[in-house]
Amino acid sequence: MPNLEYLNLEKCTSLEEIHDSLEYCGKLIRLNLCDCRSLERFPVNMESLESLNLNYCRSLEKFPEFLGIMKTKLEIKISHSGIRELPLSIFDLQPHRTELDLCEMKNLVSLPSSICKLKGLVKLDVSFCSKLESLPEEIGDLENLVELHATYTLISRPPSSIVRLNNLAFLSFGQPISEDGVFFVFPQVNEGLRSLEILEITNCNLIIPEDIGSLPSLEVLNLRGNNFEHFPQSISQLGALQTLDLTDCKRLTQLPEFPQQLHTINADWSNDSICNSLFQNISVLQHDIFVSDSLSLRVFTSWPENIPSWFYYQGMGSRVSVNLPKNWYVSDKFLGLAVCYSGKFIDDITSHWIPLCDDGMSSLLMTQKLALSNYSEDFEEDSINFLLVPLVGLWDASNANGKTPNDYDIISLVFGEEKEHGVRLLYKDEAELHIGIKKSRYEEEASCSSSKKQRPFLQLFPTSPGL
Repeated sequence: MPNLEYLNLEKCTSLEEIHDSLEYCGKLIRLNLCDCRSLERFPVNMESLESLNLNYCRSLEKFPEFLGIMKTKLEIKISHSGIRELPLSIFDLQPHRTELDLCEMKNLVSLPSSICKLKGLVKLDVSFCSKLESLPEEIGDLENLVELHATYTLISRPPSSIVRLNNLAFLSFGQPISEDGVFFVFPQVNEGLRSLEILEITNCNLIIPEDIGSLPSLEVLNLRGNNFEHFPQSISQLGALQTLDLTDCKRLTQLPEFPQQLHTINADWSNDSICNSLFQNISVLQHDIFVSDSLSLRVFTSWPENIPSWFYYQGMGSRVSVNLPKNWYVSDKFLGLAVCYSGKFIDDITSHWIPLCDDGMSSLLMTQKLALSNYSEDFEEDSINFLLVPLVGLWDASNANGKTPNDYDIISLVFGEEKEHGVRLLYKDEAELHIGIKKSRYEEEASCSSSKKQRPFLQLFPTSPGL
């Protein structure tokens, strides 16, 4: 069959070998032997071949020698196979675009250094190669490599030459379980990896390089499941970073200073220190916000979970009101109103101030509309979102009529739609302010007397015995 172009023998589970005449099929473009679990040998002609699928060929321990001169690009899939080593002839493919999928090759213990001769290699996947302990020292010679997947391996120290991969856009490492005493050491970046957009290093006791901030194209940084306690300061220099995943980083108590483009952050929100650190960082990021008719506030989003308990008041509804204690506003300490809500992004919220009064007639003296902004396009129905509303967004000095924020005892935020939410007054050095907190629930509408039904409030009282 000299004109054969496509041969699909997928799931021929009893097939042990293929006739030698296959080596004369010089026009063969695709050869699919996926899940031929009994296959032990076969010939292959490379002259026209573009795709070779040997996934799940568990009895195939030796890769066939390539016949003919390859003329086009080639995708090779060998995942879940029994192959122990790659043939020397594979390294003659260097002028051509090549993808190697070696995922879940349980018997693969090493990659030959000659693999680095594959100048046309654009994708290398060794994920789930559970015995693989290292990459070739010359890996940096793969100048056209775009993707390198190495999760669930035993690799703990990538070669320093890896930072020379300046066309690499995706890089992942990770181990099944983070073992005490075994650290993953990522080499100093040294202004390399200029095109890297996604970096995932998970569950491997990572030691973060101090110069990680010199990755100019990095958009996604996934460090979940590591045991580091702090970040290098240079992370704030990651100007393109949009998503940071710190889930299950149990020893982390403070979040790093945020880069300007960050919009999604996943962390342990059950840790009060992490929550407080989040809003302290947002405050720093928003420090240059100025008063305008439509103040734009940054909204940060996180993966779906419950409203963190760090927020004193939690409820469900289209608005939330906070009952303010006497002298609650301290000009050099108050950072703003920390807000968390669930669901999709909303464009704006409205704040209302309700003044102190004793005549039973509550009036709204001051109203501010706040515009919200977020750079993410991926808002899920059950995601949670964070924003900090600073005083400059709540208080209109031109409409104050000689009053100060301490002349008001209620502030209300209106979302415009039903939201699960949480709020908290945020201060610098909260422990020094001696502000006691007490929750209570009321019914629907707010007033300064008991003549009307009240909606939910968060009550804060100065500390005293019995509270």
